[in-house]
Amino acid sequence: MIRRNATFRIAGAIVLVVAVIASVSASAQKTEPVQLASNTKAPAAAKPAAEITPSASALQSRLDAQQQEIERLNAVIERLEYQLQPMASNRAALPGTGIGFMPYPSPSPAPSAPPVSAGYQAPRELLPDIGQIGSQLGFFVGGATNPYKESKGFASGGYIDLPWKNVPGGKLSYEIMIGLQRAVTKNLTSTSGVNALVNTALNAYLGNGAAAVTPAFFLGVNDAATTPLLNDTMAVEERSKVLTVAPFELKYALTKMGRFRPYGVAGVGGYVWIGSDNNSKSFASGLNLGPYADLPIDCKVGTTCSGATLSQVLTAILSGPQIGGLAPTAPDLAARGIPHGQGNIMFGAQLGAGADFRVSQRLSMGFDFRHNFIEGKNSGFSTFAFKQGLNW
Repeated sequence: MIRRNATFRIAGAIVLVVAVIASVSASAQKTEPVQLASNTKAPAAAKPAAEITPSASALQSRLDAQQQEIERLNAVIERLEYQLQPMASNRAALPGTGIGFMPYPSPSPAPSAPPVSAGYQAPRELLPDIGQIGSQLGFFVGGATNPYKESKGFASGGYIDLPWKNVPGGKLSYEIMIGLQRAVTKNLTSTSGVNALVNTALNAYLGNGAAAVTPAFFLGVNDAATTPLLNDTMAVEERSKVLTVAPFELKYALTKMGRFRPYGVAGVGGYVWIGSDNNSKSFASGLNLGPYADLPIDCKVGTTCSGATLSQVLTAILSGPQIGGLAPTAPDLAARGIPHGQGNIMFGAQLGAGADFRVSQRLSMGFDFRHNFIEGKNSGFSTFAFKQGLNW
């Protein structure tokens, strides 16, 4: 409704301008006597020559007055348009360059345009016209030391680098990194309390006599008097995996060295360690059953029986990847492929450095070194990896 009223007002103003121009033009034309009939003669009137034929200066004065009136009306129309559409029009309410400036009829200043709302203004996001925003998505592969005095192993993972802000000399980014590493450590020893209990039960079952039942015999330590039937301390092979999840890291990269961009990174994360000790290779040599190795477990000494022998039963239940270094998982669970081992979840922090080399606008390659500080004894470790990144 407001726009329709504004249109009617503008149209009325234009009609008014046209009417004024027509009236002024009509008054400026030369009047001549009209003959009513062929036999009628207009009375002669004695008028001065100046009134019958205006002079050039008088005509020029009339034209100047008409031009001024037109300019004033144009200024009024433009002012009305500006007031009715303050947000849609950015034009100043001034005449063209070829027309002199005419002041507004009213000395009061024109009302200013309403201010823009001070509410929330959504920032620009990932739009096609932005192009590259300085982010990087990549993966790395390399070697790693491992916690708890394990051997060196293999490490790999991925990361995403999101720009945060420009800082002196480069930029500050937010990084999320996830890595996984594994290690196999040989020539470790593990003392199993389960083996010690089995050893004690075997001595009592086979009737070795009270003289052979000594604390040293229980612990599986050889002495001058006897030899244990089952060693409770054996060589094991330890397999471990470490999962690193670092959800909050800050990365500072120098960007003023062309294609070569060194950086430093620091952050916090969580760590999961899963491991197991396997005594399969050493278990057979740790059995000192002698003549009792082929004894069926459901028979007494000196009788003739058949079935699973003592050696077979002990190997089935006590040989394999040990949980906590004590005993392997149950054979029926292992046959189903159920994971076994011991693990822990720990908090920690990362500190590292590296460098990127921009092979092209979209591809980067480089190296990365990080040391991980984890809660607990002997739990820290380091990784050194080569990486490849995709820039966008």
